[in-house]
Amino acid sequence: MRENMKFLTNYYQIREMTIDRMKTIIQNNQHAHPGGTVFLGDSLTEFMDIDQFFPEIEWKYNSGIGGITSTMLLNFIDEGVLKFQPSRLIYMIGTNDLGKTVMQSPKDIAINVKELVETVHYNLPECLIYVVSPLPCIERLHDYHSTPGVLRSNDMLKMIFKEMKKTIPYEYVTFINAYSSLCNKKGEPIEDLYVDGLHINDEGYKRYTEAIKKVIF
Repeated sequence: MRENMKFLTNYYQIREMTIDRMKTIIQNNQHAHPGGTVFLGDSLTEFMDIDQFFPEIEWKYNSGIGGITSTMLLNFIDEGVLKFQPSRLIYMIGTNDLGKTVMQSPKDIAINVKELVETVHYNLPECLIYVVSPLPCIERLHDYHSTPGVLRSNDMLKMIFKEMKKTIPYEYVTFINAYSSLCNKKGEPIEDLYVDGLHINDEGYKRYTEAIKKVIF
């Protein structure tokens, strides 16, 4: 995080909790069953109970890292994805890129995602790659009006997904728009599905994972 630093303010700093989570993922890939499914992303992925919500998938691995950004995941592809030798990758990122750590543009985020999926495809050409849209936030708690120093808004989160689809033209990538799974008929995020306005509860994960299942199965 950069918000309390007096130098190197434009660089993401790796914290102890991130290192600990990376170590856990590395331990997991050492005993992984080839041909499984890897879920890659930030805390929204890390906190997802894949055993509960994806019982249909026998071999599944959670490579989500709380607080991570698309830029940082580029440096963790080998340990977070490739060493698992998966047949399927489900990737969701973007929310943290609009926070205080790096504040990247939707285009920059899309370019990072493009580089990651290219690397996975060139190393694991048979792997099916699914890129999931960022999820909405409760703006009165987490947008740029309520949290100084961030770029986040639901319009920006939707823009990230649009940029991804424009920037990543490959047939081997399937896009999943899960944004609306947490919204009412007016397109507004449902507050009862959230823990803190950014992270979601079990009911939120149920809706979110159902949106994924409709595409991957």
